Amino acid sequence: MTVGEALQIEWPQVDLDARLIWLEEEQTKTEDPRVVPIPSVLAMMLREIEPKEGKVFSGVNLRTEWEKACAACGLGTRTKIEPDDEGGHIWYKYKGLMVHDLRRSAVRNLRRAGVSESVIMKISGHKTAEVFRRYNIVSTDDVTNAMRTLELNGSSDRSVKVPPQSVRRLAASRSK
Repeated sequence: MTVGEALQIEWPQVDLDARLIWLEEEQTKTEDPRVVPIPSVLAMMLREIEPKEGKVFSGVNLRTEWEKACAACGLGTRTKIEPDDEGGHIWYKYKGLMVHDLRRSAVRNLRRAGVSESVIMKISGHKTAEVFRRYNIVSTDDVTNAMRTLELNGSSDRSVKVPPQSVRRLAASRSK
């Protein structure tokens, strides 16, 4: 889900036993209500939070806290920037994993797990295949694994008929 969607979730919308969160239409970017499954590790963390009232997630200092956490575990770096003048403020330039990257990773991981595109779109809230494809990043590993899967299934053993003129052109180009 988007950060904006997550920050609106209230405890009555969370079913920890079923590991589901219900988003209302007014809470979603697409204005479509949806049910979002949550992994067991998140359900376990949410069980520990008391009291279970009000908003589930806090947006207070979200970006700063995210950057600090990522820097602490090696997923990003924060560089201190001194002010140019006396009235300026110290700030930090951040490079690394962004909160928004998690949505993209979720789409990729669901696809790699063999979940259908329509189910992934339902979970992620993508309304159109075009927008979904922008999130569905295909890596070199994905392409390599696709070829390995093809080879393991024996599909690569099938011969392809090559026209004789193509064979002659290929042989001629090799002899040059």
